Amino acid sequence: MSIKIGVLLPASAIYPTINFDLVAGMRTAFEASGRADYEIRTENIGIGGNDKLIYGQCEKLLMEGVTIVTGYINPMTAEKLQPLFLNGNAILVALDAGYHFRMNSEKLANIFFLSLQGALCSRIITRVAINEGVQSFAFTSSYYETGYRSSFGFYKTIESGKAVITQHHFTLLNRSEFTLEPLRVGLQQYPTDGVFASFCGDMLEDFCLNATGVFNTEKVYGSSFMGEEQWLEKSAYPGTDIKVCIPWASTINNKENQQVKDMLGKQNRKMNIFSLLGYEAGVVINAALGAENTDDRIKRLEGFSFDSPRGVVTLNADTHECIAPVYESVIEKNEETGKCQLGALTKSELTESERADQIKDISATDRQFTSWLNAYACLES
Repeated sequence: MSIKIGVLLPASAIYPTINFDLVAGMRTAFEASGRADYEIRTENIGIGGNDKLIYGQCEKLLMEGVTIVTGYINPMTAEKLQPLFLNGNAILVALDAGYHFRMNSEKLANIFFLSLQGALCSRIITRVAINEGVQSFAFTSSYYETGYRSSFGFYKTIESGKAVITQHHFTLLNRSEFTLEPLRVGLQQYPTDGVFASFCGDMLEDFCLNATGVFNTEKVYGSSFMGEEQWLEKSAYPGTDIKVCIPWASTINNKENQQVKDMLGKQNRKMNIFSLLGYEAGVVINAALGAENTDDRIKRLEGFSFDSPRGVVTLNADTHECIAPVYESVIEKNEETGKCQLGALTKSELTESERADQIKDISATDRQFTSWLNAYACLES
């Protein structure tokens, strides 16, 4: 008899293959483990910003006999689903970009989180900048980025590093009005050592296209989605290298990364961060299915550690959140195409110290963060 696995499918105009990537990554994990006794049930959740819709789709899956559900959703939404999954005697494996924060620090018994750790990456690359002597920063981002927590890591690290911010620049919502001119003028007016940029998708493409001539002596650093390879390959080199901290890259040299790339390649699919998350969800689900009931499955997952294409990933037994490595790299020019590419990778040695500081900073707030509700990078247009 097949085991029913539920998958919540988000929509994204800038990542139109996101659902195919998530499911393909999951199937790859099952195939690698030899598991074939499963049936995937899917439900669409739009851009992931409607909690009532997501609740209803999860309830439908549980009523159909699904005992494990995964999906790319806002972790604050995942928290609201806990009563449903407790009452339904089921497990939720929530996937996210790490650009939101949970609203509480309690362990949620039936929910586990796999994250790309985006805000942590922002902290780390800002710390790298400060360690390199940068003490005055300009901050630039798309209007879209202002609703997420990539900036929180940047600002808290600025504060602890006793650096200053010389300028805040946000682009307008309408792409036709995109301009970096205010940033260029501000950099001329105010002495600035470094720039922190936060853009993703087509907004990253716009940033790179308009950045030539904007930067002079300033060092430039970027949020994690600035280093996302799918859009980097489409983006013109901005005239200067950009240092980034990222959760994963296709060039990571380990057995699992090569295996997943090869398996997806046989399906004419190219691995990306979403097939990575799908793969990890598949590994976690497969581990849980080694037990017969939900309580025993939860016990198996608490502290569960596995080898992933991004390195060793562990589900913290006390929080059910993932602990994973991140990598420092640089966006540089591909001399053959004139577009962007990632340079050499280095596993960051700052990960655990900055993770600990991030936990302290979040705990020091009332956790009432303002935020867009949709899952990061899930947009309708």
